[in-house]
Amino acid sequence: MPTINNSKESIQVFPTSRAIRGYLSSLKTSNQLLDKNITIADLFQRSVLDKQNRKLCEKNLKILYLKEAISNIKIEELGISGDFNTFFKQSDYIFRFFLETANEYIEFDKLLEFDTYLKYSDHIEILQQIYKNYVEILEKNSYTDNILMPKNYILNNNYLEQFNDITIYLEGYLSSYEFNIIKDISKVVQINIKILLNQYNQKNIELFPLLKDNLEIKYSYTIDLTNHKIIDKIKLDDVKQNITISGVSSQLEQISFIKYQIMKMHQKGILPEDIAVIVPNEKISSMLELFDDEHYFNFAMGRGILNNKIVQVIKLINKVLIDKEPKDIEKLKFLEVKDDDFQNIFQNNWDKNIDKNIFDMILNYLFSFEEDEDVLEKLEQIKISLDILIFTHINHNNSDSLDIKVKEFIKLFINQLSTISVDDVSGGKITVLGILETRAIEYEAIIVVDFNDDKIPKLSIKDKFISTHIKELAKLPTINDRENLQRYYYKRIFDKAQQIAICYIDDEQSVMSRFIVQLFNNYKQYLIKKDYKSILFNKKVLNHFYKDIVLDIDLSQKQWSATSLKTYLSCKRKYYYNYIQNIKDHTISIKPQSFEIGNIIHNALEEAVKNNSLNTQYINQYLTTYAKNNPYLVLELELWKKKLENFIEFEKIRASNNIKIFSVEQPFNINYNGINLKGKIDRIDKYEDNTYEILDYKTSSSLKIDTIKNYEDTTDFQLEFYYLSQRDKMIQSVGYYDLNDSSIKSEVVLKEKLELLDMHLSRLKTKEVNFNCTDTISNCQFCSYKTICERD
Repeated sequence: MPTINNSKESIQVFPTSRAIRGYLSSLKTSNQLLDKNITIADLFQRSVLDKQNRKLCEKNLKILYLKEAISNIKIEELGISGDFNTFFKQSDYIFRFFLETANEYIEFDKLLEFDTYLKYSDHIEILQQIYKNYVEILEKNSYTDNILMPKNYILNNNYLEQFNDITIYLEGYLSSYEFNIIKDISKVVQINIKILLNQYNQKNIELFPLLKDNLEIKYSYTIDLTNHKIIDKIKLDDVKQNITISGVSSQLEQISFIKYQIMKMHQKGILPEDIAVIVPNEKISSMLELFDDEHYFNFAMGRGILNNKIVQVIKLINKVLIDKEPKDIEKLKFLEVKDDDFQNIFQNNWDKNIDKNIFDMILNYLFSFEEDEDVLEKLEQIKISLDILIFTHINHNNSDSLDIKVKEFIKLFINQLSTISVDDVSGGKITVLGILETRAIEYEAIIVVDFNDDKIPKLSIKDKFISTHIKELAKLPTINDRENLQRYYYKRIFDKAQQIAICYIDDEQSVMSRFIVQLFNNYKQYLIKKDYKSILFNKKVLNHFYKDIVLDIDLSQKQWSATSLKTYLSCKRKYYYNYIQNIKDHTISIKPQSFEIGNIIHNALEEAVKNNSLNTQYINQYLTTYAKNNPYLVLELELWKKKLENFIEFEKIRASNNIKIFSVEQPFNINYNGINLKGKIDRIDKYEDNTYEILDYKTSSSLKIDTIKNYEDTTDFQLEFYYLSQRDKMIQSVGYYDLNDSSIKSEVVLKEKLELLDMHLSRLKTKEVNFNCTDTISNCQFCSYKTICERD
């Protein structure tokens, strides 16, 4: 039994660094010497050593060794993909299973014994072989792993003997391995354990078999583990609480809910530092960051970099090279990824093994998208780590580097980016944290969001491969154990708070978490229905947009396309926003816009002509490449495949009449009456008599042709632009090629519209322009700018 030595230090062990900071903050006004404080993870790390003094294998290298361990195993039978990109995500399933069984000292043979009906024997035998292969690779390379430590540790007495006593604030469950360490330490140093018991963590009573008859729920205890006695017992008092539970319609409305509740809590006199916002995952935290204009918040997990440009760039590049969609090209342009860089740095090297030159080229390019010095510093650390991993380690084949393809390296790098967080220095006093970070902390007011059944309780990736029944027999943690642990965390933090505000998404796909029913008696009395959206989206009258916008400008000096002229003639204000202020339209819907379908069809026909393959097979194959992962696009393109069959037949008839395709997608840039006109002609056909026909493909089902009766009101001069650009040829006609019914609709008022165009172009020679809104309100119905013009 250890003896007390007053010359030695006392040490307090907390679940998290946040708990340490909370404890120290509570002692600010006291005048006393402080004990040393560390986290329980630090205690375990410093208190034990590997018996053979082997180095712990680094995370990324573990994944590569595991990939090697499964090389000759049908991993798909475990529901895990052998594809590296997918395997990289799913490898954690295997590691956590190995760690769980190792920490509870459960052998694979024992699991096979418990599998009475042999339902999971195949899974267990595959996992056993993977484990054997993986351990052999570790031993061959002189590494150890956390999964080997339970049977291969010794105490680091040199570290432990400096302490007189250790007090552990125990939250959650300890594995058999972890509690064995604590029991071994208690024989060297006096161990005191502080623990709170409620109905959801009664399992912890089993840790103290000599005291279990004296331990009750709804009490907190200080237990002397060394001497097996209870030092202190305190009954948990009931706190008078104000509880609000609200269903909201969207993630964004949850942000409104948070801000509304903060305002109400502040009005009740609660200090900001006594308020906590609990979030189930990083997604809602990232969204909260975007709306933290008032700098209310500090983020316990640090501020992630999911919204940083470098992350957006590399994720998009990876997606484009794996599963490209039409919209991705525009996204690359928006993120300023140049075509040459994309091709030379990534596409050309995608399937190559990475070497030092490619490694440096990729990372140097990506780092150029990041400006934050703190993030760049962490990126450099990642670069050094990956450099050592790939080019310094000697693998089992005695080569100088690990054989990793560029596409696999990109996945490694993306995974590393997800681990980066920078310290939150915004100065906000309201803490945003996950439920695990609330351990051993108390707050006067708690706001919890995303309290939906698909998020809370959080599903564990450890619950794979074997059944709950086998886990119960093997005394491994079950799904119910994990859910009870989460219930314990929420109940403990709720029981300490005076103000509780909970919100969840309430729609056709989402329901509130069952935890609400279990944690709150008569929960229905706390349900409140309220529209919180106005907090973020309070409608304001932007007087600026009612004013005239008058500029001193000569519009004849600008370059004009048929589209920009049509915009100007339809609504000068829209032209101002689009072509002068460069406020561009965008869409995030997966449902394709009409212009997107048109672009795809145009591209298909262009490529078919260029490749001398204007046939149904080529076009169908081309369109199929665009149809991945978008059910809307699949349907639209299948319809167009049928329509274009008639187009192909019509083209055969034209070809039989010696009408030849002269050019496709021909750009032009001309000066006409002192004004620069530009555009791109879809197609020019040549007849036997050396005359030409200019055609503009149309996919719209509502194509209308100007007539002598209505042409004076037209704003569309696309065919006239095309005609003017080809005045050096004998043009017999210009027209629209209607792809819906495979017919050509000629411009019947070409001469009249050319005269009208001359008049409009002459009026572009201006000195001052009032960019006023259109008087034709119907033009505003589908306009992208109708909101800022207050016409929605």
